[in-house]
Amino acid sequence: MELSYLAAPEDEGRALKSILRNELRLSTTLLRRLKAANGLTLNGLPAPVNASVRPGDRVCVLLTETPPEYPPEAGPLSVLYEDEFLLVLDKPQGIILHPTHSRFTGTLLNRAWDHILRSGGDGCHAVNRLDRDTGGVVLLAKNAWAHSVLSGAVEEKRYLAAVCGVPEEPSGSVTLPIRRQSETDMKRVCAPDGQSARTDWRLLSVREGLSLLELRLYTGRTHQIRVHCASMGWPLLGDRLYGTAVSLARSQALGIGLQALWCSRMVFPHPLTGELLRLEAGPSAEILSFFDFIP
Repeated sequence: MELSYLAAPEDEGRALKSILRNELRLSTTLLRRLKAANGLTLNGLPAPVNASVRPGDRVCVLLTETPPEYPPEAGPLSVLYEDEFLLVLDKPQGIILHPTHSRFTGTLLNRAWDHILRSGGDGCHAVNRLDRDTGGVVLLAKNAWAHSVLSGAVEEKRYLAAVCGVPEEPSGSVTLPIRRQSETDMKRVCAPDGQSARTDWRLLSVREGLSLLELRLYTGRTHQIRVHCASMGWPLLGDRLYGTAVSLARSQALGIGLQALWCSRMVFPHPLTGELLRLEAGPSAEILSFFDFIP
């Protein structure tokens, strides 16, 4: 992948490194990799990053991609958006997002990597992550540069959750700190000595003592929505880790076997154009029909 920039009159005497960081938005890691690979030129010639530029100078960088270590695997994908920089998917519930040392195959990214290879791409990087049993919007970058630009650039991320219980207010915010229950336990609890966490929620629909909530995260603690909802007395339907006997019984009666949580909306700027993109996904038609809710 090649990026270029034509120096303007106001760039007179400006350090090349400043253009690389601010105009071409190269991270420190990518800049270091670029220098090691001699992928930087000024007017077609190699140049140090502390060189000064003049109006009309052309800065070019050639970014090489390191392919993922995990293998490509053919499999179904629900594509919400795609171009040469991005692949946005609607992740099904029940599939692991990313390969790990203990599980190298059978994940959504194995399928995405196969899809990207077939379309001529050479990289696959997850910008956001979802638990195995959480569905919804997953943003992938097709190269390290787009991944670097998008990291921390997501402007809005919202979730939908079906819970057991009904909030007393139409909306609110949960700010209880979260920590591990114990050092060796995956389960989280709300505790004063935990990490700060904030979840805003809004009640969308109620039926038979169950609620459909829209939630917005301002922090990204592990299991944050599940922990905060359970702490308020509204455990997610299908949540076997944080659920109660009542919530699990209601889940079974409704045929809900996985935690009823979906990343329903993501808003972020396109890494190249800056255009604000808004991608949406959500629960199954059966869940929406049960709550008589139309997004």
